Amino acid sequence: MASKQDIERIIEATDIVALVSKYVKLEKNGKNYKGLCPFHNEDTPSFIVSPDKKLAHCFGCGGGGNPIKFLMQIENIDYQEAVARLAKDAGIDIKSGYQDNKNKSLAKYYKIMNIATSFYSKNIQNTKDGLEAQEYLNKRGLDLDLINTFKIGLSPQAGSTIYEVLKDMNQLELDMFDVGLVDKNVSGYYDMFHDRIMFPIINENGDTVGFSARWYKGELKGQPKYINTRETVIFKKGEILYNLNLAKGDILKKKRFILHEGQMDVIASYRSDLKEAICTMGTALTMEQARLLKKYASHVIICYDADSAGIKASRKAIGIFKAMGMQIHLVLLPDKMDPDEYVMKYGSEAYKDYFENNMVDSTRYLFETSLMHKNLNDSEVCEATKAEIFELLNSIRSATEIEEYLKKTAEVIGCSFEAISDDFTRYARNHTALTKEEPSYPSGGDFAYPEYPPYQGEFVPPYDDINGGMVPELILVNKKQWNSICELRLFRYARSSKQEALYINRVLEDRMEAMSPDSQRLWLALVDNYYANYDEFDEGLFLKIIKEADLLTYYCDVIEALNGDKTPYSEDDRNECLIKLKEIKYYKLMKSLVEKTNLSENDDEKIKLVTQVWNLKRKIDELKKARRK
Repeated sequence: MASKQDIERIIEATDIVALVSKYVKLEKNGKNYKGLCPFHNEDTPSFIVSPDKKLAHCFGCGGGGNPIKFLMQIENIDYQEAVARLAKDAGIDIKSGYQDNKNKSLAKYYKIMNIATSFYSKNIQNTKDGLEAQEYLNKRGLDLDLINTFKIGLSPQAGSTIYEVLKDMNQLELDMFDVGLVDKNVSGYYDMFHDRIMFPIINENGDTVGFSARWYKGELKGQPKYINTRETVIFKKGEILYNLNLAKGDILKKKRFILHEGQMDVIASYRSDLKEAICTMGTALTMEQARLLKKYASHVIICYDADSAGIKASRKAIGIFKAMGMQIHLVLLPDKMDPDEYVMKYGSEAYKDYFENNMVDSTRYLFETSLMHKNLNDSEVCEATKAEIFELLNSIRSATEIEEYLKKTAEVIGCSFEAISDDFTRYARNHTALTKEEPSYPSGGDFAYPEYPPYQGEFVPPYDDINGGMVPELILVNKKQWNSICELRLFRYARSSKQEALYINRVLEDRMEAMSPDSQRLWLALVDNYYANYDEFDEGLFLKIIKEADLLTYYCDVIEALNGDKTPYSEDDRNECLIKLKEIKYYKLMKSLVEKTNLSENDDEKIKLVTQVWNLKRKIDELKKARRK
């Protein structure tokens, strides 16, 4: 731990107004500054920053504190990491600062990459080749301020320059290789990047972990336009996002983020005062990246290229963000342009205006893109397109909205509304049927789910215990209700090893909503916060990560329940629990559909809802059959 004297020096050296301004829009108010609190929703500013007292405090919710406490709360990090970050920013060397077990071994790699970033940056600004690269970037709309902001550099033409630089600074050759800066052949070590504009890829903490190297000298001869750092111990393409280090403050301020496909698109948005923009690293969006973003905001605006590849990637991203329960909007630029092209052609102000005024929700985007680039005169293509649209519409609850989309579909395809409506009704009845037999539906009155007690009040489906027989789906833990006993067991398995936790986490992606809200929060604390930094479970360290008092109480309830569960560990039991969670997900959805059915006064809508309930029952039966095999 840093000494008391070090802490005092760090607090004194930190400009708290500059620190808070990264996350909150502040206005001068006498000696102090004020703004909207970042820790709770409010319309009237109650968040006050005092530069004299080195304090930031909300008089509404009590959030904030000195620079260390503020950073801990806003970034959701622990005390030692907050101290280390502020010490680094202030240029204060603390003898025993924050370094967890993971970072101790990674510090040498970050040092190498940060040296390389600095070298490439100096090379673009102080050499003849660098001036040529700057001219290219200037033509693309990047002035020197933007080049410096994004730490853009240039790799030399010579074959081993960065290798020699790092070697002169006493860095080990094997470490240079491990971070993907050099490779080796029979002649020795050589640089991986030559004569390319270097975009550093920087993590949340401000350390370079990789590079995206762009060719800029005319026509390519069999070489890719971009070359990215290969996967290394500090660079995982599926876990990092370009520009998150700069964008996170604006994301917290605006409570949203913009997702692009490439670095130049991010910079185009940044130039247009849309500084909450980030992008993936040449790969499709992953669940890990979505979880990382959800730490900062739950509203995403996807703005990918308008070509077929961009549309396909957007549709996949929608599925991932929906699974995370996020609010989703999309912007589709005209004429298949990407953001960089739009800004180059029309300017930053025009781009921002178009962006802010042409957002559509995910349903409209999926509908409109289903009809794009299709030869609807081809009967097979037309039928496939109708099926794609019907699948989308079948998930919509609003009959009015369904009717609107059906009218548009009929107009585009060139048929009557009555014909397309009849087709959709038939599709809704049969699209998930497992057999060719037409199911029989009840006529009139409230619908009660077959094989289970009539729906009365709270709908709680039965739960098959793994030892056979029936037990209640809910068990009590200190007056708190669990959705199922399988949540307990999965959490116990996840504590047994990181590998086990990551496996379960991958499977949980499509059934997390089956868990209770408190269990979801506890699970994210374990996987996203704890195992992201530690390789083995330690109760004491995990308790330090849990900052909310109610979640800590809940965890204590979990431990008490786990102590009473004597079920022996087995992979079969673990897999059984995962399957049961999927059943519970279907049960919950079924409850919602039953409620809608009983409230509906429209016979056609009631039939559609009943059909969906039957289809869910079939899915549950299939899962039970799979468990019995």
